Amino acid sequence: MISPDNCIRNGDDLHYFFEPSSVAVIGSLRMDSGLAFRAISNMLHFGYKGKIYPVNPGYEEVLGLSAYQSVEAVAEPIDQAIVITPPKTVPGIIDQCGNKGVKAVVIVSENFAEIGADGIVLQQHVTEIARSKGIRIVGPNTIGLINSANGFITAPYFIAYDRLPKGNVSYCSQTGFVGPTAQPLFDRGYPINKTCDVGNKCDVNEVDLLNYLANDSTTSAVALHLEDIKDGRAFISAARKLVAKKPLIVMKAGRTLAGGRASASHTGSLAGNDIICDAAFRQAGAIRVNTWQEFWDVPRVFGTQQLPKGNRVGIVTHTGGAGVVATDAAVEAGLVVTNFTDSTLKKLSAFAPRLATNPVDLGPVLSTTDNPFMVQEESVAIAMEDDNVDCVAAATYGGIEGIMEPIVQMFTRLKQRCNKPMAVWIYGMKLSAIEETVRELQKQNIPAYIEFETAVKALSVAAHYAQMRKEM
Repeated sequence: MISPDNCIRNGDDLHYFFEPSSVAVIGSLRMDSGLAFRAISNMLHFGYKGKIYPVNPGYEEVLGLSAYQSVEAVAEPIDQAIVITPPKTVPGIIDQCGNKGVKAVVIVSENFAEIGADGIVLQQHVTEIARSKGIRIVGPNTIGLINSANGFITAPYFIAYDRLPKGNVSYCSQTGFVGPTAQPLFDRGYPINKTCDVGNKCDVNEVDLLNYLANDSTTSAVALHLEDIKDGRAFISAARKLVAKKPLIVMKAGRTLAGGRASASHTGSLAGNDIICDAAFRQAGAIRVNTWQEFWDVPRVFGTQQLPKGNRVGIVTHTGGAGVVATDAAVEAGLVVTNFTDSTLKKLSAFAPRLATNPVDLGPVLSTTDNPFMVQEESVAIAMEDDNVDCVAAATYGGIEGIMEPIVQMFTRLKQRCNKPMAVWIYGMKLSAIEETVRELQKQNIPAYIEFETAVKALSVAAHYAQMRKEM
């Protein structure tokens, strides 16, 4: 068996996975039901402009593209190949890719190491061929990658939305659950830069991705889901280099014994001792989250505003109950619900004596004022300008159509006016209106959430990362 220690680990050669000029897609081209057909359809639909070469000896043309008998039959150079064929055919295809000079291969095909001994042997054979030919592999057992900037997407399944949200966070995972066919990426407005499902990690693993993304100027934060770590020392080294430039958010699955067994059956890997993994994350400077929602939502807070100078938070809500919830979440996350200065208390009291506290409960005032947006905007601004405040968590009602535009305008003005980080919770009675408001705020680079606890957790993670950067 070839050890992963022998792999190139500088990440430079992952360029061909995310920025290919040409792609061969090998597999079934049957209209609608063929996975290679669907992968090609998705690339065309989401705007990939590179050359696409369908490969299947049973076809001459598909989706307006000439089809080829084999990879070697393509006259032009090929940067990447996507392989979606029965497992036993994969070694021969990898050999052909090597002869053709293909640099990167995504093996979508399943039934390799995750099924046991026979699959392990086959996966090792594929890896050996690839190494001998100078090919890097993502997978097998993967849906591959997304690059939102160029519309490149390898997912071979139907995607029920027309656009990919664009942003500055790269999400990497050991499961296809990170992909566009499993997540409401557009509805939730996730700030997607790149995604990658590493699958069984026969070659490319989390270390390669960290090294690549550390030097990727379009990535401001990395969210990494793991079931196991191939090489602990290499992971810590790569993570430290990345964390010196940008935050690393990690969700480690398989924390329990039962979860570890499930991981082994999923990707053929062993999850390892969770206590040891947790210590490794701390040593590497990675920030751990524990839920799938945090994995997606916490990174929103990075890259679009400056880091907090400390961990003191001001909270402004429409209801007293939300303020209590936010206070609990803030304290549990390591933030300090600060005392406002006398100057701030005086300014808030000018609206109403009840506002002169942290958290600020705007509810009684908003129900009687003729200009609720002005009251909220000024109250948030007053809190943000307080010398005792490092960041602000704000809650606003946005759960009906018709009020999205003034909310977005209000927080856009606040961001321009007050140079401190904030996170916004949108709540209300209509989910579609909430999600639309969140998406529009995200377009203005304002971190917005549909759960207040997650918004507060994101601020705490930003404060924690800021402190780590000071200590480096």
